[in-house]
Amino acid sequence: MISFLASTTGRWIRIIVGLVLLVGGFCWGPFGLIACVLGVLLISFGASDTCLIAGWLGRGYNGSDVRR
Repeated sequence: MISFLASTTGRWIRIIVGLVLLVGGFCWGPFGLIACVLGVLLISFGASDTCLIAGWLGRGYNGSDVRR
């Protein structure tokens, strides 16, 4: 699972899900603020090749470190 999230496909999935949450958050009214924040975080982590789950499980936060 961690190797998939650190892969290029996993990065693009995080970016796309982040975009969906961001757009959906604008449509959901006041409760959409949380979705917008999560969307921005997913987009930024995907674009910067950062994998938080890998870091929490004792591997490096950088995606290129996980792929090695």
